[in-house]
Amino acid sequence: MRTFCTNTIIITGHVGEKIESKTIGDDVKVYISSIGLPYSKKDSEETNWESFQFETWRGVAEQCADKLTKGSKVLIEGALRNDRWTDSDGNTQYKTYIRAERAEFINLKAE
Repeated sequence: MRTFCTNTIIITGHVGEKIESKTIGDDVKVYISSIGLPYSKKDSEETNWESFQFETWRGVAEQCADKLTKGSKVLIEGALRNDRWTDSDGNTQYKTYIRAERAEFINLKAE
């Protein structure tokens, strides 16, 4: 029996600080930032934020680098990724992030 699995995530939120925008090798663009989503706790009027790191590559990275600033509202669609590596002290490190394949720019001004 075949099991159907999918790894797709769609998030709309506000862009945080740009962490990195760079070119790798022969003109491959990479844009790394964070996206914040506001939420309220049931018994509180205070707004809290969840923040997730995301990265885009090639044409989408170029568009993000040109159009997004801190506070811009954006929809990103992609997949969750997990990286694992061993640091210089021999400890295993993990990073979970969104590898966005699509970005839709909802507004271009900070709110």
